[in-house]
Amino acid sequence: MPDYLSADNFPGLSDSDKKSLQNKLDDILKNDFKGSFFELLADYQRILADNHKREQWPKIHEKLEILFKCGTAQSLDGPMIGIPVSIKDSDYFKDAVKLVGEKRSAIASIEWMATAWNATFADTGLWMGKTYEPIEKDRVKEICNDDPIVMAHYDPNTTRIGRNFFREPPSPNALQSLGIPALTEAWHLRDRPESENASGFIGKLLTKNLEKENVIPYTKTGGFFLADTGQSVVPEMNNKPVYQLNYRWDNLNPAFPMTRLVDEVVKIDEGVYLGQLIYATKHYSLGTIDLPFLPGEQHIALGEQYQPHKPASWWDKFLSKIFHKPAPESVDYGYQNNGYFLMMAPECAKQVYADDAFPQLRPRPGEAGFKELGYDKDYITSSTSVKEENLEWTEGWKSHPVLKEKFTRFIKEDSPVASDNPEIEKLRQEDESVLQMLKRISEDISKQTSFDDKLKHFEQLHQLFRAGVAPTIKDGLFQGHGKHGYNTRANGSRAENWYGEKETTTGFDYYHGATLNLHLGFQDTLKEDIDDSFLFPSALASLLEENKAGPNILDITWKSIGKYIFPWAGKSYEKISGRKLSMLLDESDDLEQRYPERVRELRTYLASAPHYEAVKKNRDHYFEKPGIFHEHLKNGSWDNGMTEEDKAFWEEQANKNWLCGYNLQDKRILAMDAIMRIVDMNYRTPDPTLQQISEQGPSAFERQGYAFLGSANQQSILDINNSDTRKKTVFQFNYRYPMMGGAVPIGYCLDEIVEIADGLYLGQLIYSTALTESFHSSVDPEHYKYQLFGYFLLLDDDWQRHRLAINLDIATQKTDDKSLLDKLDIF
Repeated sequence: MPDYLSADNFPGLSDSDKKSLQNKLDDILKNDFKGSFFELLADYQRILADNHKREQWPKIHEKLEILFKCGTAQSLDGPMIGIPVSIKDSDYFKDAVKLVGEKRSAIASIEWMATAWNATFADTGLWMGKTYEPIEKDRVKEICNDDPIVMAHYDPNTTRIGRNFFREPPSPNALQSLGIPALTEAWHLRDRPESENASGFIGKLLTKNLEKENVIPYTKTGGFFLADTGQSVVPEMNNKPVYQLNYRWDNLNPAFPMTRLVDEVVKIDEGVYLGQLIYATKHYSLGTIDLPFLPGEQHIALGEQYQPHKPASWWDKFLSKIFHKPAPESVDYGYQNNGYFLMMAPECAKQVYADDAFPQLRPRPGEAGFKELGYDKDYITSSTSVKEENLEWTEGWKSHPVLKEKFTRFIKEDSPVASDNPEIEKLRQEDESVLQMLKRISEDISKQTSFDDKLKHFEQLHQLFRAGVAPTIKDGLFQGHGKHGYNTRANGSRAENWYGEKETTTGFDYYHGATLNLHLGFQDTLKEDIDDSFLFPSALASLLEENKAGPNILDITWKSIGKYIFPWAGKSYEKISGRKLSMLLDESDDLEQRYPERVRELRTYLASAPHYEAVKKNRDHYFEKPGIFHEHLKNGSWDNGMTEEDKAFWEEQANKNWLCGYNLQDKRILAMDAIMRIVDMNYRTPDPTLQQISEQGPSAFERQGYAFLGSANQQSILDINNSDTRKKTVFQFNYRYPMMGGAVPIGYCLDEIVEIADGLYLGQLIYSTALTESFHSSVDPEHYKYQLFGYFLLLDDDWQRHRLAINLDIATQKTDDKSLLDKLDIF
């Protein structure tokens, strides 16, 4: 057992109560503690930061209370890395509900503050810790108004003035972006001090402490407090010895709610300190104001001035009698525990920022600690071959031998349509890159389809696609056919729960996305239905074929409006475990029993209705045949009944044929962040390490969503890609399996891609137009009436820089295009 934890550290207990507390502590150390308090407390923090796990919060809070009670009081000195663990609402009816045997009132149990915090700042690293600096006795006397008890307790070895560290959240949304500016204004934050001569600080800025701060990535500091050893002010703590941080002194000029705040800290392990947030629920100030018509600063107090040893009022004595409490001698501030936080020594920074601890706090490129801790050496960047920052990417590639080879050479194979093969090289003009060729072709298609949205105008893109080469999966990783075969190879840093097991992103790769041309595929299904129907005369069918199909509404809308609104930024790939793959491909009739939480999510997220409908149809044996993987799922799920032979099958499938993918969104999605979390059950904030990689490239992404399964070695489902003698081999993005979830209309999507140049992939956007038919792998794809809805590109970093330079499908480019209404005004 750690030396700092013992029931003996909690005063006033009977022998039986002390034994009970020790047993509870031992239970935590036996069942939760796995050798690292960083990992243990990170597990607790992740649960308390997840609004979907609120039913677990009371139990975790109870465990934190046990650890705090058993911790050792010890003074702090110098900087500490910090993270909030939880926030609890103040319970203004606490004394009343105690009379009926309850610990917490129903209103406080709503925990609206915790819910709001979790939805906004919980894992952003907004608050990064504190520092504790020496302070002269005269300054303490000034701060506490010469309070006799405080002054008698002054000790230069333990008395400290403290300040907090604040950091800009990564990729802040609209609300998060207000955090630092609002705190700076309200709490009078200052810039991070660079030397001991920095002005505006109360304590002594020591060089040794500033050097320790170099591993803590913060930019602003403030929120001063007076710290010293003392006894807990929370009644339930029985005057437990603590190290106390008092923000309430008026001369510190605290802003509300710091006018109510007293923190308390105990040591639970070497370099690890657990703190409790304590707020006064009575007799507090709302801060101070200055009257605009009076000169100077008046600091007029709103509310009651803080006087810790003021005699108790008659009202406090009256209330104590009502609630059967001892009559207070001094003012009763109604202190309550409002949550927990951690303080961790900077000497343990690598452990704090570790993957199994708090990677969300890890320094980002350009921040303090990034180079100091060696993350710059471990940082994995793009595999792209060109590193020159000043290269002119529009035409400059022509004088760069590596880029010229990359940008002009096709990656190709024989097309299933024999007539394509001699034509591919002729598509590119002598002075063009492949991307410039695609831009020219795309512009020609837009002109031709403006009034005649037919697929025959897409023939050059069809040819390119049929001649492209399908990427593969090697050792579970996405693999192209170029020099590297990938854009990035990286592993994440954040362990996340996937249906009861932790997993960290491995084998991460990502590509930027661009849209070439769109097409309204529904009209092709309508035409097929007309041709196959005896209800329509052949003359009518012929007329529909020969006449113009009408304006290409999808393409016009995308180029005029869509690309300026929709924040699609590309796609990412990562390795998938056999366990996860077996679940996502499962089409058994008992999915609700096998995966109750996942099915509950499908039912809850209304936009996943097509997937949930497939779950119900599997349950009702709607499909005539079992799914194609039934033999390897019939004995049960991975966690319940699956044989070792079947598990080996799934591991092999994951290693050779499948990966997990997400669509990427750029910063424009942040305005819709809350909505997307409601709509898309797979929507998430990327692993911070992987997001940092994108920030070093030409275009950053901010969110991942619309999850899919990538599968290699597939045959194309579109007739235009195949001939009578051979089907085109493609790489497919399958969004349709029932356990995938997703948001309408993505549940009808099954895309295909091929590589046409090194790091440049041409994709077909394919949707089922049989909207009432649920997906099942045993059903012939023809039943779903898949149609081509357009072409898109996936680009590595080199191609993306070139794309930005030539303005291919760029939302910020200036355009002289007519408005959408003008383009549609054809009558």
